[in-house]
Amino acid sequence: MDADCVFCKIVNKEIPSRFVEETSNLVVFEDINPQAPIHFLIVSKKHIADITKDSGVGWASIGKLAVKLAKEKEVSSFRLVHNAGGAAEIKHMHVHFLGNVSVDRKL
Repeated sequence: MDADCVFCKIVNKEIPSRFVEETSNLVVFEDINPQAPIHFLIVSKKHIADITKDSGVGWASIGKLAVKLAKEKEVSSFRLVHNAGGAAEIKHMHVHFLGNVSVDRKL
């Protein structure tokens, strides 16, 4: 837990958010600035900076949950985007689930 991290505050319900899904180690909620018809954030409950600091377990859990979300929401196409290091605006492991995007859509 990082007291200054916005995602830690969301995970701990200090900042209100409606979770789309929750598991023992992940939460999913809608992005407040959506970049796709469906834009969820899949966020680790544990404060891990990014994939470079993950043992692989978090990353595998995110992938499984993304597939589950796609099936449940009947999403025909999706992208998963993860930013690491200097590319990450929020230094807390999360993945953008961008649903119903086409192949010609630029990142």
